[in-house]
Amino acid sequence: LYESLIFLSCSFFIIHITSKKLNHKNDLSTITTPSTIFTQGFATSGLSTEMHQSAILVPALQSQW
Repeated sequence: LYESLIFLSCSFFIIHITSKKLNHKNDLSTITTPSTIFTQGFATSGLSTEMHQSAILVPALQSQW
């Protein structure tokens, strides 16, 4: 989930930058800027510390074949 949120945040940022370069209007920027900030903030905040911790694998995934 952590990697997905970081990817989503980077995608919002890329959309924001390309819309600024191609189209000098701020219509899309009003949506992408807060989305980028809040997504990045939530992904790196202390509220989601359990997402950063690794979990024990299911026994079926621990087999060596």
